[in-house]
Amino acid sequence: MSPKNPLRAVVVGCQVGRMHADAYAHSDATELVALCDLDERALHDVADAHDVDARYTDFETMLREQQPDLISIATPQASHAAMTILAATEYTPKGILCEKGMANNLGEARAMLAACDRNDVKLIIGHEGRHLPQIRQARQLIADGAIGEVRLSHVWYAQGGMMNQMCHASDRALFIVGDPRPTWVMGNVQRHSDKWERGWPAEDMGLGIVGFADGSRLILEGETPAGLRTENHQHTVTGTDGLLVVQHGYWLRTKQKADGNNSPTPTSDEAIGLRIHRNDGSVETFAFEGHREPSLALRDARRREIHLFARWTSGEITEHDQDAHQCLSTQEIMMAIYESARTHSLVEWPVKTLASPLIEMIATGDLPVLSPGQYDTRHR
Repeated sequence: MSPKNPLRAVVVGCQVGRMHADAYAHSDATELVALCDLDERALHDVADAHDVDARYTDFETMLREQQPDLISIATPQASHAAMTILAATEYTPKGILCEKGMANNLGEARAMLAACDRNDVKLIIGHEGRHLPQIRQARQLIADGAIGEVRLSHVWYAQGGMMNQMCHASDRALFIVGDPRPTWVMGNVQRHSDKWERGWPAEDMGLGIVGFADGSRLILEGETPAGLRTENHQHTVTGTDGLLVVQHGYWLRTKQKADGNNSPTPTSDEAIGLRIHRNDGSVETFAFEGHREPSLALRDARRREIHLFARWTSGEITEHDQDAHQCLSTQEIMMAIYESARTHSLVEWPVKTLASPLIEMIATGDLPVLSPGQYDTRHR
């Protein structure tokens, strides 16, 4: 593949897919040829920004008419499996980038992988955080033995539920320590309000402990405090020789304005950082290339993700860090936390539950709503 013959790319879902469109348009390895969304305002906003003439409100019509090489599925989670399986089975592109959470349940996620494997379609999951400079440097530092043997990772995420945002935290935590395969999970969730995210039910709080074969652990905490929005993921990795602190973003506290509009305001000057606290009491701070403002850092991570996606699907490189075969572990962890909450027991690998334990707990009344009134966090 050369810049003279770029891969033809399409995006469905122009809200989350806005950054996908930017990345395809920015890369000399791809050409953004069409966009699709039921929301025509979002569709035209993104299409106008990138001078894309082919605009659709029906996904399959776009695939049939455009016959793309690359497809980005940036719609809500509930539609991921059906769209991915349809695209891979009927239109066989070179590759599909499906946003996180991968699917509603583990059965759907495995079916997506199987459909892509059968049709020789490469599938990656939208965990672009693996391309953030501080995440990649943290992974390299740990691989080089900077904190000795890893014993415990701890991630706290205060924005969104497990399938929406905690899956990002889990995926980054796995990536930093070398993508070990879990052996067991214990967890619990709380759902006292009738909370939904992008049309799918979500918990108010979640907690998971993940065990690995080498005896190390990963602790995942997720919650959404009232009145607080954050881009900050508290992430530490404890080793035998020190503690690695990964600062992903900065706190944003919502201020109520007189006109009723809320504006996130940073409460910390340090947007992104990486440092090691060694056992001898010394502290080392690491510099890295790239933007320190979170939105720009994520934009560049998405651009790197998609440029490498094009190179991988065209055969220029042999692997991609977001290969769905690897990222499936994050989906398994989320489902295992729900299953542990449902059964009040430890869940071992491989995870056997194919349906969503969260949906089952809601249906059986095991997660009773104490504050009635369904709401979606994206429309509140």
